Amino acid sequence: MKRVDFPGGLGATGIEPEDAGMYLDRDGDIWEKQEDGWRLILQRGVSVDPMSLWDWTEGHVRDYAPFMPVVAGR
Repeated sequence: MKRVDFPGGLGATGIEPEDAGMYLDRDGDIWEKQEDGWRLILQRGVSVDPMSLWDWTEGHVRDYAPFMPVVAGR
């Protein structure tokens, strides 16, 4: 899968978004941010175990920035 290059925007500096919600990372994977951490929802289009919680404290999640909010289609 080729890398997705997003224009500057939310999380473009490598800072994690503050708001809870669904986010697309630079690789095209979908993450859900909750109060207690991050969940990787889809990786390379494949569903990830929903019980896996990524609660990294060393800033690893930021390595996947920029994060772009996922919005529902109409």
